[in-house]
Amino acid sequence: PCVSALSGALARSSDLRLVNLEDIGTSYAMTLQAWRQRFLARLPEVRALGYDERFIRMWEFYLAYCEAGFRERALGDVQMLLHRPRARTSPWLPAVDVSCAR
Repeated sequence: PCVSALSGALARSSDLRLVNLEDIGTSYAMTLQAWRQRFLARLPEVRALGYDERFIRMWEFYLAYCEAGFRERALGDVQMLLHRPRARTSPWLPAVDVSCAR
């Protein structure tokens, strides 16, 4: 689902609050590229595990397709940090004003 749908569902059904939102799509594209390169570099091992050429082509296509989708922003990925009001604070979280909590 899109970020607005997630945010709306959180607001309607939960007391969780969004503390941070990070778009990680371009980083994920680089991860997919690295996975594909490592996969192709180890094809002898993949074949030794019993995977055929059809599987190898399909997996390479899938990784390349996903990488392109994230690079071109046709696909997206975000990391959301949520905080429950009145929850014990952690040293890595910024202070959160809970005075307007439900």
